[in-house]
Amino acid sequence: MAQSKTSAIPTFNYRASPSEQTYTLLLVDLSIPSSRVDPSELAPAQLPLAAGVNANRTTRLHFWQAGLTFSATDGTLVNTTEPVAFYNGPMPPAGDIAHDYVFYLFQQEAGFAPPPEDSPFNVNNVNAESMNRMSFSVQRFAQGEGVGDLLAANYIRVQNPGSGSGGGSSGNGTAGPTATSSMPSATGGVVAPSPSLFTGSAGRLGVGGVLGSMALGSVLALLG
Repeated sequence: MAQSKTSAIPTFNYRASPSEQTYTLLLVDLSIPSSRVDPSELAPAQLPLAAGVNANRTTRLHFWQAGLTFSATDGTLVNTTEPVAFYNGPMPPAGDIAHDYVFYLFQQEAGFAPPPEDSPFNVNNVNAESMNRMSFSVQRFAQGEGVGDLLAANYIRVQNPGSGSGGGSSGNGTAGPTATSSMPSATGGVVAPSPSLFTGSAGRLGVGGVLGSMALGSVLALLG
C-alpha cells in the first residue's frame, strides 16, 4: 500500500460486533530494525525488546484506541474516549524493506485501565516521545487486566517510496493467530521466535476509509 494513503486514520468495522461490547484496537509495526533501538533508552516495560515479524526486528506502537463501541447505523467501530496513543501513520525508513503493520482488535472487559503514569505507554508519555512507542509487546498487552480475547486482526504492508522499486502492497493474513516471546541474540538484536498457538477466539476486521477498501481475509496475528 502506498505510504501516502496511510497518513490519516482509517475507519474500521467488525462484522461480529455485538452492540453491547467494548473493544480496544492496536496498530503495531512489526518490522522496526532492532539496530535502530538503543535498549539503554528504554523503560523496563519495554524490555526485553519485543520480537518483530523477522529476525533482528522489533515493534513500534502506532495507534491505541480503547473504549470502541459498535455503531448499528453504519457497522463501524466508533470511539467514545480519546486514544491512549494517537494515530501515527506508517513511516518505514527509506532504504528498508516493506514494513508489516498489524491491526489487532481485542475485547475490552471490566477492570481495563490505561497504563499508569510511570509507564512509557501512558497517554502523556507515549504521545510526547517517539521512543516510548518502541518495543510494544502485544503479548504482554494481551495478558493485562481487563484485556479480553483477540477477536480479529488484519494488516497492511507499506514501503517507503524512496526504497526502490516494488513500493508497498496491501494484503490479508492467512495464518491463524499466534503468540511469541522475544529472544535477544548474542549481538543485542532480536531473533524471530518459534510461534505457539494463541487460544483466543478470532474473526475478521475490515479496514477502510482513506486506506481504501481491503478485502477481508483470515486473521493474521503475530503477537510481538
